[in-house]
Amino acid sequence: MKKKNIFIFIVLTLISVSAVVVFANKWRNNVNYEKITITGNYNIPDSDIFEVARLKKDSVINIEEVNINIIQDRLSKHPEIKKVYVSKEPPAELRIEIIEKRPIATINTGTDLKLIDDELEIFPYKNLDKLYDLPIISGIKIDDNLKVFNNVNKTELKSALKVIVNAYTFSKPFYYNISEVNLSDSSKIIIYTNDNSVPFYIPTKSLMKMNDAEFNNLVEDKVKMMDEFYKTVLLKNLDKEIEYVDFRFSNQVVVKYKNQINGKEKS
Repeated sequence: MKKKNIFIFIVLTLISVSAVVVFANKWRNNVNYEKITITGNYNIPDSDIFEVARLKKDSVINIEEVNINIIQDRLSKHPEIKKVYVSKEPPAELRIEIIEKRPIATINTGTDLKLIDDELEIFPYKNLDKLYDLPIISGIKIDDNLKVFNNVNKTELKSALKVIVNAYTFSKPFYYNISEVNLSDSSKIIIYTNDNSVPFYIPTKSLMKMNDAEFNNLVEDKVKMMDEFYKTVLLKNLDKEIEYVDFRFSNQVVVKYKNQINGKEKS
């Protein structure tokens, strides 16, 4: 009797296992993805992602027709996407996780405008109707392929980005009031503010015997000085015409008014 029970148990177990295998194979061959989830896209609209991935929103996709590597490769070519991860999430979800490039400034390449992030990656606007309220870096020539530029240009571009990144880190109000960082003068970096377009001068890396860490500390100090001057002096004297403010000296700020003669203010 016991042997008979064991035999029946074994038979039932085999039948159950077979049923599970058959069901699994049937699910594998017939299940459809009815939900596509996109996350991480703060500036890129879902419609762009569907278009580039060649998917349709609300479409039903058979599991055998989905190649996540191909979808991932297509999306990685989007100019505003830094990284992308595509995964299949049972029972019926296709998940797309986006990491966007974070533009920190607009750069005038000499022929048109591009975006640039804090890792020196230059990329085009994908949506022309999208308006970025970002500082403009000007006065530097970038090759048309956006990758080849000489060491001097790269050094100057790094310097401009250090100014912008430090301003964003330490004082967002000052960052949002930077309209332009101009690199056309080899003796100084010129930062224009939105208020009266007053130019601020700071040292340029190409003229200083400093390593990157030392120069970054210098820029950090200069940004804090510019922010303090902006808040305590410039905003309270918008009625005065300032020709420039020079921050290139140690522990000293030189302000030149347009109506000054020989260092004295004209009455």
